[in-house]
Amino acid sequence: MTKETSSDSRRLLLLAADWQTRALTLAELKERGHQVLALPGLRWGLKALLQGRVDPPLVFVDTKDDDFVSPEEIHHLRELLPDVPIVLLTGVFERETYAAIQEDVDAFLVRPITIGEIVAAIEEKLPEGKKS
Repeated sequence: MTKETSSDSRRLLLLAADWQTRALTLAELKERGHQVLALPGLRWGLKALLQGRVDPPLVFVDTKDDDFVSPEEIHHLRELLPDVPIVLLTGVFERETYAAIQEDVDAFLVRPITIGEIVAAIEEKLPEGKKS
């Protein structure tokens, strides 16, 4: 296995267990010219981060259908990446569960939402100079 180049590791990190959200958001971000590493949930994302496979300029986390994601794990993600914007998407009925960690994320999105709105929030929070 070869070591990834620095440009390969600077991909946006898209973490969504829900395959539809992952596929549609990935397609829209790629269409707009972004490099993205899409993984099926937070567990996979944390593993990639801890293994040094990715050094993302931004992380998107969708809580839908992800049994691993929790406020504690989002806080852990923030500790791993203190200077990296985190965009969190949750369901309307999970809003209260994640309300306590709103300060740990840079954008707090709630379903129902369109893919266009998700991508707009990601692009808004992407640091200047990091836009692919």
